[in-house]
Amino acid sequence: MSQLSHRDRVLAIINHEVPDRFPVDLGGSPASGINLHAYQRLKRHLGLPGPVRVQTERSLLAWPDDAILELFDVDLRLVVAHTAEDSGQRGIFDEATYATEAEYTDVWGVIRRRPPGGHYYVVHAPFEKDDLSLSDLDDHPWPAPKETDVAGLRREAERLRRETDCALVVHVPGRLFSLGQFMCGFGNWLIQLKVNPEFCEALLDRGLEIQLAMAEETLKAVGDAVDILYLADDYGMQTGPLISPELFRRIFKPRMARLIRFLRERSRARIAFHSCGSVYAFIPDFIEVGVELLNPVQVSAADMDSGRLRREFGRHLAFWGAVDSQQVLPKGTPAEVRAEVARRVQDLGPGYIPYSVHNIQAEVPPENILAMFNAIRSARPA
Repeated sequence: MSQLSHRDRVLAIINHEVPDRFPVDLGGSPASGINLHAYQRLKRHLGLPGPVRVQTERSLLAWPDDAILELFDVDLRLVVAHTAEDSGQRGIFDEATYATEAEYTDVWGVIRRRPPGGHYYVVHAPFEKDDLSLSDLDDHPWPAPKETDVAGLRREAERLRRETDCALVVHVPGRLFSLGQFMCGFGNWLIQLKVNPEFCEALLDRGLEIQLAMAEETLKAVGDAVDILYLADDYGMQTGPLISPELFRRIFKPRMARLIRFLRERSRARIAFHSCGSVYAFIPDFIEVGVELLNPVQVSAADMDSGRLRREFGRHLAFWGAVDSQQVLPKGTPAEVRAEVARRVQDLGPGYIPYSVHNIQAEVPPENILAMFNAIRSARPA
């Protein structure tokens, strides 16, 4: 087989075609990045000079250097500007800065705090109370759709299309379950879904309308330059779904379907959807509403066996992730990492972009990161 371009290689796996090799990812989505500390150690291990740039402060992710993207022959690029959902500051990583406490308020009114040396967590949710009513929604200062940095997105998309032949990915606003989780507090959101569905559905509709307007601004900015529209929510946990399939189909699925219809009417790009955890029960619904690429495929969660996923859903869905990040990557040997990659490409290929389940975390040693990338690059679809 002749060598494909990076872009065509990624599109081939979404089209359920056999590419010349598996695509390589590093930083191609908001959930396939690398922690700042892990990236700093990787650069030192490789003997690469220069500072580490921050992609998002909230998630403590690094911007991969061009030298590393070229070394690993990475096939995807994430198009990023400062949007309403990106609180990050793309500066230079300074360990002294991250040794201090920090706090910020996002555009939805959610306050997050980072302890010294730690990660951000929610310390204030605007609707975290028992007696919620529709008037609370009316009184809340909702974000303006125009907060999307249209010019910045357009410049970056045009630059990447001009300077690379990579598949381009843009994160499109469209949270549903997790928007309610962040705005109401996790436990309270689950309670309100049961006892106060009128409020919950009104919150979802208000949030969806704003995010549709943000999404439209995003699509106007990137035009036909991008190949994948990346949506993110979370419906699974380690042991099973966060909510029942019945509740998902009654409240969330119709709104998710509306969101994807909206995107398809305005873009020819393919639809990727992120949900952590055990989402096996929802995958037929994801496919039905138009999801084409599922990320991050948390294989350590209940019912997420990679071989089973391909057997049952591989005709309709491509997969992105699936290299175990809870045990093998942080705790295994390089040989065990190579075996893990071999298992996942066997189970999920050829419609598969191999990567860590979610972002590479701080404790993953550089030897294991290199073992993963070398195994991915040497693997060939059957």
